[in-house]
Amino acid sequence: MKSLSIVIYSFFASMMFITTACSNKEMPPRIIIQPPPPPPSPSNQLIWVDANMNITIELPMNFAMLNGIVTGPGRNGVTYNWQKVSGPSSCTIENPDSLVTKVSNLELGVYQFKFTATNISGQARTDSMTLIVQDPTSSNKQLVFWNVNWECSLECSIYLGNVSQYLPANGAISVYIRREGQQNWDLVVPESNFTTERYFYVSSSGQLSVVENSILDATDHPEIKIVY
Repeated sequence: MKSLSIVIYSFFASMMFITTACSNKEMPPRIIIQPPPPPPSPSNQLIWVDANMNITIELPMNFAMLNGIVTGPGRNGVTYNWQKVSGPSSCTIENPDSLVTKVSNLELGVYQFKFTATNISGQARTDSMTLIVQDPTSSNKQLVFWNVNWECSLECSIYLGNVSQYLPANGAISVYIRREGQQNWDLVVPESNFTTERYFYVSSSGQLSVVENSILDATDHPEIKIVY
């Protein structure tokens, strides 16, 4: 009987030792598996956007054209959106989902508009432009595009888009350029009158571009003024 008691005691002692040893054993750290980050957009879907240029108009003109530009291999199938970021509340963006749209009912003040393009894979890119509406500064009517960019390939030019929407039909215009950091405006002659002048402009179907007659690449951000 005594030997049986010893066996039972030994059994329970062993079980208590095993239990104590298991309870003192450190648990392995908990591993949390995070989902992998989304893959980068394929290079054939990349896009870049440009809200084109900043514009100053003078009353009584109360509208302007917003011209978005989208480049890159993923530009096919892109959707567009224009939004007003700041400025007087009266304006109306007539076709906010278009690449080019008209904004009307403008008042005296400074507006900022954001242009967003989204490709078919959901990649979105944005850019902003500023529109200033001011009182007339001279007896002539004028329109100013400022902080514009040169595009240089065979020659350097600035594309202003369809400026005919601002101007009276068949009206005469004068075009001027003021380079960044300069005080004076230089005359830009029509292409048909161009001889050896430094600047000339090309107009076709209302689209207007200013060209610099130089072999050097232009890197500044000038102003272009159209007086009509």
